[in-house]
Amino acid sequence: MAFTDFLRRARNEISEVLRPRDAQFADLLIAQAECAAGASAALLAYLAAPSQQLAQAIADLEERGDRIQTDIQRALREALVTPLSGGDINHLGNAMDDLLDQFEDMVQEDAALAAAGIATPPYREQHFEALVAQVGAAVSLLPTAVSAILREPRAAERAIADMRAAYNAGKGAYSLAYAALVLRGADEDTARPGNQLRWLRLHLRRVEKLTNLLSGILANS
Repeated sequence: MAFTDFLRRARNEISEVLRPRDAQFADLLIAQAECAAGASAALLAYLAAPSQQLAQAIADLEERGDRIQTDIQRALREALVTPLSGGDINHLGNAMDDLLDQFEDMVQEDAALAAAGIATPPYREQHFEALVAQVGAAVSLLPTAVSAILREPRAAERAIADMRAAYNAGKGAYSLAYAALVLRGADEDTARPGNQLRWLRLHLRRVEKLTNLLSGILANS
């Protein structure tokens, strides 16, 4: 009986040590996902009405994401046990960090084109706007999907499926938006929306990578 009590106490003490680690990783990964979702929302607003304030908001969120990623790496080095495999945590954090980097890089390039005198009004073609909306819809689901995988895996499948649906719709919108841009002709008026379209395609690829990564983590959890 005494040995059984000892084992129970030891198990409880170990659980108390490990539980904060689990909570720490969950908090960090969800915070990283929220940064990505916030930057995505700011990017959508920027594409509708470019401004230095929105560009700075994206840069600030990217910087915050970098700090979170540093904290994730530090926690991985120190942790004995993690809620997901260390590799999955590392890949997920890096993938979200890469997406944040792309958002900032896109806006910096767009601002450079404007500064060079290519200051066309916001591009309003319907398929382009549909693509923007689907990228935003997919990334907005990222905090829900990450939180569910960490805290309620049975609810994660729906969020991941919704992300994939937004990605697939975005792929279709991209093809139509590209065709519409080509039909306008290769003149200066297409330079800025053409660059935006290129970046949006890269964002779609990041969304695909994140969706596949989340699906793999869920399957192994």
